[in-house]
Amino acid sequence: MIKLFRNIRKKLLEQGKTANYLKYAIGEIILVVIGILIALSINNWNENRKEENRLLNIYSLIFIDMENDKKQLIKNLEFNNERQPVFKKVLHDSITPELLDQGLSRLLGNNSRTVLNKTGVNQLRELQNKDSLTLKIINIYDIMENTMLNIENRISNEVRDHSDYMRDHYDWYPEWINNTIMQDVGSYELHNYFLNDKFYRNRLISVYQQTYNNYVPLIIYSIETLTNLQKELGSILNKTK
Repeated sequence: MIKLFRNIRKKLLEQGKTANYLKYAIGEIILVVIGILIALSINNWNENRKEENRLLNIYSLIFIDMENDKKQLIKNLEFNNERQPVFKKVLHDSITPELLDQGLSRLLGNNSRTVLNKTGVNQLRELQNKDSLTLKIINIYDIMENTMLNIENRISNEVRDHSDYMRDHYDWYPEWINNTIMQDVGSYELHNYFLNDKFYRNRLISVYQQTYNNYVPLIIYSIETLTNLQKELGSILNKTK
């Protein structure tokens, strides 16, 4: 093709048709520019297609991550909801021996722990072009990681500090560690601490406030938000099948 154009230009020059040669040269330049633009458009289309496919693959991964995270959050919510009635009785100063059978001595013995699945969302963060759905996904994971998990960690620190306090101050600590404390299980000194000690009650109230005023509402919000985002993801993924 290049050889053909060269021959045409040569004949025009030999024939002294300068005007025609200039018109031809301009036309040839235009054709070259059009060819370049077409090549760039095809390249951009291919790149955009690759980016779309990459995004869909990430969305598929995030859909699964969200499902696993929701299951974990629902489990944490159920765990805290089960303990709330006992917490409320402590809050309202209605502590009775019957509460030992309902787990009074274990309210600061353990707490829910969350490990978020962030492989997909971390890949989203690396994308230069972020659509509205991508931004919403990143936002909810930022909230869960930077707010919800921070509260969870503070509660965990309270639980750990209290366990260390009992270990360092009370002889009945091994008894508490090795048994499920109930009305008919545990020494008098151990029972007396959980039923009457103001320090323990104040710790419980502090954990109650952090858990049910801050942590649990964030769990509920996160579950609802992840559910809605999964619906959006599902709609997009189904259209590509």
